[in-house]
Amino acid sequence: MTPRPAPLKRALRAGALALVAWLAAPVARATPLDLSTPAGLDALAQWMSQYRNVSRARWVISAPSREQAEAKRNELVSRLSPHDLDLLPRVEIESSANGGVRAWLTPIVGANTGSPNCSWQVWVEDPAAPGPGDEPIMTPLAPNDRIPVGPAATFRVGHAGLVQSRLYAFGETRNGAVRDLAGAPDVNIPVTHDAEGETIVLATARQPSPFFESVKTALADSQGERRDLGERYDLRQKMLGGGRGIGANIQAIPQSMIATPVAAPSPSATKESLQTSLLEACVYQMTPRP
Repeated sequence: MTPRPAPLKRALRAGALALVAWLAAPVARATPLDLSTPAGLDALAQWMSQYRNVSRARWVISAPSREQAEAKRNELVSRLSPHDLDLLPRVEIESSANGGVRAWLTPIVGANTGSPNCSWQVWVEDPAAPGPGDEPIMTPLAPNDRIPVGPAATFRVGHAGLVQSRLYAFGETRNGAVRDLAGAPDVNIPVTHDAEGETIVLATARQPSPFFESVKTALADSQGERRDLGERYDLRQKMLGGGRGIGANIQAIPQSMIATPVAAPSPSATKESLQTSLLEACVYQMTPRP
């Protein structure tokens, strides 16, 4: 009998320790943006706009002096659309004698950003994102975040809550096309190439949730591969409601607590007819980067 690959569940339960080990591992590098040309400033403005729904992402402008870095930040104002001017507080400046005038993405770790907290952790590595050149790009997500990613991006999930809780980790592309992340053979999970992106649903429950248990049962032999389970297992419709688009629904979730079905789905079930109970459920979305 061929042994099954080690499930991601071990990494989920390891929580913070697994994340520390991953941070120390060698991963792909990214290069900073060159701000010495107008094209570099335009590129920075585009990246900032695309990352506006990533709560724990900031940007660094580095120059030989703080005055030069501040001047570049002032130049950036004319490159941002009026809708994106509120992103300027996310730009930090620093002086560095090496490297010229550059910019890169930097994660915010451990600081209170005002975004919802969750006992789950999600980190995304995208080699296409601009980095300082000597550090990997690993961006932590907050619940309800929406991050655009390139085709080589991967993500990792961990859990730091109570070990005795029931853990549910799913990724969904099209309605009902679901994979059980706890069964994935890779610790660093490749982001889907689906044009619709992927919605990550991570839940923690003190008591088993019949709905989530039914999804796990339907995926029991999938070993982390995606299966088209049909609309009766549509996570986004059952959990978040329909009609306004996934982005609008994600933004409507109060903190990390949402109502989820406790009854197993049936062909005639609707969101309104299912009994609901509250549990910690954290939702993230990864979309293809333009």
